[in-house]
Parts: sequence; C-alpha cells; structure tokens
Amino acid sequence: MLNGVYQNAAAMTGLEHWNNSIAQNIAQSSTPGYKKATLSFEGVEAGNVGIQNEFGKTLEHATLQTKGVGSVDFTSGSIVHTNGDFDFAIEGDGFFEVRADDGQIVYTRDGQFKVNDQGELVTKQGFNVLDDTRNAIELDLTRGKLQAANDGTLRQNGIMVAELSIRGIKNPGDLIRSHGGFILPGGEQGVTRHLENAFVRQGALEQSNVSATTEMINLISVSRSFQINQRVVQQQDQLLGKAIQSLGGR
Repeated sequence: MLNGVYQNAAAMTGLEHWNNSIAQNIAQSSTPGYKKATLSFEGVEAGNVGIQNEFGKTLEHATLQTKGVGSVDFTSGSIVHTNGDFDFAIEGDGFFEVRADDGQIVYTRDGQFKVNDQGELVTKQGFNVLDDTRNAIELDLTRGKLQAANDGTLRQNGIMVAELSIRGIKNPGDLIRSHGGFILPGGEQGVTRHLENAFVRQGALEQSNVSATTEMINLISVSRSFQINQRVVQQQDQLLGKAIQSLGGR
C-alpha cells in the first residue's frame, strides 16, 4: 500500500516539474529567439520491496518511480519584420555569439540588439555582441546607417566594420540555458564556424517557438492529473488508517 503512495507522490513531483516548464514557456513566449523547454518522463528503478510470506521467506520485487527529463526544443520560430536597424534574425542553423559581463561566451537566437553609450553593439542584457574574431563590435553612428549582408557582414557607408559571429553547435542538446541564452560546457570542441546555411536578415526578429495556446492546454492537463493523483494518495492514506485501526483494535 505504501508503495502505491510513493508512486503517486513521484508522479505528482514529475507533474510539478512539468508545471514549472509550462510556466516558464508562457512567461517567455513573447521573448525573441526563446526556445521552448520540454519535459519527458521515464520510469527508473526505485529499489526492491520485501514481502514476508507465511513460510517466513521474504519475497522481493522491484519498484519503479517516475523521473522527469528536461530538454530544449530548438526548432526555429517564425520571422517577423521590425525594420529596426539593430534587429537581426538567423534563418537556418546557428547562434549569435555574445559575451556576458563575467566573460562567459553565450549563444543566443535573440537578435534584438542596441548600441550602448560606448558605441558597442550589445544585447538587451548589455552583453557585447561579438564579431567573427570574438571582439566587441564598435560602431560610429555618425558614419551612416548600419547595413547588414546575408552573411552577417556589417557595413557603414559602404565600408565593412565587422562580421557578426554566427556559430553552429554540433550537438545542441549539450547547451545549458543561462544568461538569457545558452552556454556550452564542452568548450570549442562542439562549435563550428562559417555556417553555409545560415542566412542573416536585418530588420527582423525570430519569435519564440512557444504556442501559448498549446501551453495553456498542457497546463489544464497537468492540473487535472495532479488532482487525480492527489485523490488517490488521500484514498490510500484513508485505507491505511482503517487498516491500522482494525489491527490495533485486536
């Protein structure tokens, strides 16, 4: 009986993790370049349970519990035109490289950039957008309007000033969400350069790949499943209480 309580409690824990992923997706659904958090469930062995029979022998059987495995959906979002001089979207594979305040290289699909007081191209978090040599991109707005080619080359008044660093990740599943983007713990071994299928579009942004409607439906499903498991735990608790009262009254 206790085994059933543990299994339902484990299911409720998994549903809580799923609820947190859904809440995160809904909160970030309007963030350009955001990639949906997903959660899958698998059964893992939770040890053996021993039962003593009438002959004094202990019979054991394995028990399972539910484990949630988090991941990220890296499918591309839709492209919308903004006509902003410092808005960029990547069509195809690849990530923009930016540098966080602590020096960490961050990979992002959010191309909503701006120019700070020092004339540097930065993200909304204030991180430096990097060129192909991983240096900060500096612009002089008095030289004229910024223009970007499809390969990420930036020009002002026809003169090349920088080339956006567009990097590919061999195994996107290795990326860890952090700093408003992703970091790669494995280092340079998992990074590729000069992606042939990466197409940079200026004056546009990639939207998140989250469907708010789908997430709301998932939220309702999680709530109902949690309530069902909660009722089962309560029923098993009541049965256990009756059993204790009956045995204790002998």
